[in-house]
Amino acid sequence: ATAQESVLLRLNYTKGDSFLVTTESNQSRGTQGGLNMKMTMGMIVTEVSEDNIKTESQITAVVMDMMQGGMTMSYDSDKNDEELDQMGQMLKSQFEPMMEAIIYNTLDYQGNMIDTKLDPAIPGMEQMTNRAMNAINYPKEKVSVGSSWTSENENQGMKMTMNYTVSSIAGGVVTLDVSGDMSGAVGTGTIKGKTTIDISTGISKNSETEMTITAQGMNITGTTKVTVSKM
Repeated sequence: ATAQESVLLRLNYTKGDSFLVTTESNQSRGTQGGLNMKMTMGMIVTEVSEDNIKTESQITAVVMDMMQGGMTMSYDSDKNDEELDQMGQMLKSQFEPMMEAIIYNTLDYQGNMIDTKLDPAIPGMEQMTNRAMNAINYPKEKVSVGSSWTSENENQGMKMTMNYTVSSIAGGVVTLDVSGDMSGAVGTGTIKGKTTIDISTGISKNSETEMTITAQGMNITGTTKVTVSKM
């Protein structure tokens, strides 16, 4: 019988490490419309101490198509003013301040977010960037195939309970099955998906999740794909 492999999941960053985070979201609100969005973000590790890690992040590109009330609104941060229609220019005025903001995060080695600060502070952006960072809270003990753990967090009135189960450990990668529940003022929902973690760095390299939310009698379904690559 082969010895079952067990690994200790921890963030293993070095000062100066830089990463590219790509988030692709698709959301459907049935007859109400939907949203397709792709956002890229650069992240640099600025400090590594005995207790925690500090990073700085900034959105580098946004492409969005939003369908609402039979109307489509589009925005692409790579296009200049002449290439954007009136609605695109209106969206630009909303996204440009977000792209100029710096996101300062402090995490511990288990991936717990200790502190988040935006400069300048922009309402609603923290929730968007936290989702993009795709942080997972790692357990204290080593994990092997079949191990599971639960983490809870609350963000802007939305309480989220996430369950992680190790489905495989191979080739320096841990694959997790993900499920979860969320509840808050906007409604209730469920999450399911898969995440792959690079053992050497502790980075969640690829994550795909499906989400279903019931809010004010309306069903909202969505998928989110997050890819993190070291630069």
